[in-house]
Amino acid sequence: MAMPQRSRHFYEFGPFRLDADKHRLLREGELVHLSPKAVEKLIVLVKNAGKLLERDVLMQAVWADTFVEDANLTVAISHMRKALGQNGEAAEYIETIPRIGYRFVAEVREAYEEPRPLIIEKHTQSRTVIEEELLPDHHSVTEAIVVRDTSSLARMLPIAINRRLALISTGAILILAIGSFLYFRRGNERNAAAINLAASGIRSIAVLPPKALSNESENPALSLGIADALIARLGGIHKLAVRPTSAVVRYVGLNQDSLTAGRALGVDAVIDGTLQRDQGRMRVRLRLLGVSDGQQLWAGTFDEADADIFKLQDSISQQLTSALYSDLSQNEKESLSKQQTANAEAYALYLQGNYFWNKRGDEAGKSIEYFRKAIELDPNFAQAYASLAAVDATGGIPSPEAEALIDKALRLDDSLAEAHATLAFIKMFHHWDWAAAETELNRAIELDPNSSVAHHWKGTYLSIHGRLDEAKAEMHRALELDPLSLNIMADIGQLHYFAHEYDQAIEYCNKALALDPEFRVAHWYLLDIYWAKGADEAVLNELPSLEFRDSPAETKQHLSQIFERGGLREIVAQQIALQARDKAISPINMARLYSRIGDKEHAVFWLDRAVSEQRMFLTAYTGVDPLYDPLRTDPRFKSILNRIGLGT
Repeated sequence: MAMPQRSRHFYEFGPFRLDADKHRLLREGELVHLSPKAVEKLIVLVKNAGKLLERDVLMQAVWADTFVEDANLTVAISHMRKALGQNGEAAEYIETIPRIGYRFVAEVREAYEEPRPLIIEKHTQSRTVIEEELLPDHHSVTEAIVVRDTSSLARMLPIAINRRLALISTGAILILAIGSFLYFRRGNERNAAAINLAASGIRSIAVLPPKALSNESENPALSLGIADALIARLGGIHKLAVRPTSAVVRYVGLNQDSLTAGRALGVDAVIDGTLQRDQGRMRVRLRLLGVSDGQQLWAGTFDEADADIFKLQDSISQQLTSALYSDLSQNEKESLSKQQTANAEAYALYLQGNYFWNKRGDEAGKSIEYFRKAIELDPNFAQAYASLAAVDATGGIPSPEAEALIDKALRLDDSLAEAHATLAFIKMFHHWDWAAAETELNRAIELDPNSSVAHHWKGTYLSIHGRLDEAKAEMHRALELDPLSLNIMADIGQLHYFAHEYDQAIEYCNKALALDPEFRVAHWYLLDIYWAKGADEAVLNELPSLEFRDSPAETKQHLSQIFERGGLREIVAQQIALQARDKAISPINMARLYSRIGDKEHAVFWLDRAVSEQRMFLTAYTGVDPLYDPLRTDPRFKSILNRIGLGT
């Protein structure tokens, strides 16, 4: 007996057939695996083929009653393109209109098909066959179910009863099948996730600060704090390279596509999400995305009281790492639950300080007061001591306070890699204690092989000692770990300058300036590089924003006039005159200026004074700076290097 059914409607394009009623996409008869939401978006696009659909319109059509991020749409479109086989720039099916929306551009044909009737037959063997099309999900589903009943009782029953029993049996079997599938799928969900993610080849990851959904002033620091805590904990997993906080701070509050950020940071996967605070509670939604294809590999929502930020951090790190790895060592497991302090108020102050410190530049000084207050509230807060020491140590002059702070930090927690790196910095530049500096740098890298700071300073140490090839390897490792670091890029340029490789030096300094045209360190290096290369015009272009930045009268036009009158030598003579009138005269700057005009006597005099006053930074590079090449045969210069501990 045949039962009538309505005609079925399809959309066809290329080799694909889209069944809107049953939410499935077929390619030459084979089911294409897409999530239900992806199919919904594809249906909307196909039904409006040729029309531009704005992003908001498309999101409203699919997620009308649900809050989702704009990035969800980007990821879904990426999945659709991959499923359709659309690669490269050519928009074969889905065209992106930058910052506006999407358009389905393939030719769409509408097709109708008469359905096969529902057939119930009785055969002489008493085999009952029920053939009915089922609505599949994204897994493979059999479209015909065969039920066999050969009992004598079944042969005696009327056809009507057979029909009823067969339908009931079919329903029971279907329910059991679905139930068994869900049971086993849920039972194995966690293990499957771990296996799949481990097999996905994730070796590097960036944790972007979750985007705040409110306008509270402290949210930027809290957002970075959540990322920083997760970075610190994931950093304990040695098989995973985690981008440092200094690499992701630029993304605080930035409405940038996460996959674009992931590519800029050179990682396999990126964690992004949202942060919402309301009525004394925090809700954090996070997801892990594969950068190459935008595939969502993991997602989690965490809701805790404001006072339970440590519980929130524990939950996030434990759930994420259980999805990523199932074979962590005991030390790695312990690092996931390590808390920097138990004092929530001290931690909040630390987050504020850490926010400004990681921004570096002019903002770094704002961090000092926050770190100090955090220490007052928790005198055993090791990380706060270490961070305050780092700010103080890099201030430009030797600092006994920085030494006391770092000593306290390491007595509280000797496992802090960046504290050892800061101590190495102090040993290098405050005391020229090279052996102790090398020991501390090696210890820092041993504790955290993924510390960009440790590799950066190790590269600096090696460059000062003229081991330039080794220094380049360490610097490039640091840049690999922190690909957007302006300091590391510029310092690689400086390394090439030390090696007299001026074109490569210019290239790396310009890479830093492409990210921040006002980055002064790169401009300083370029001045030295152009001078060594004999590019007078290029030197002249760098000067106004550097040496004469505090003298409005010394405009570029005025410098050009001086240059026309006496060349760079005349400009340097005026710089020396300005320096001489400065009460806080810098011996190392005077030595450099006299070296530029070839006045060896005055250059040696001021170098000797710089060493006697133990000036930081530039004095330590005396042994490798090409600026001093004309002085290297002078016995007095060799004596100066011996006093720094760099003599041969």
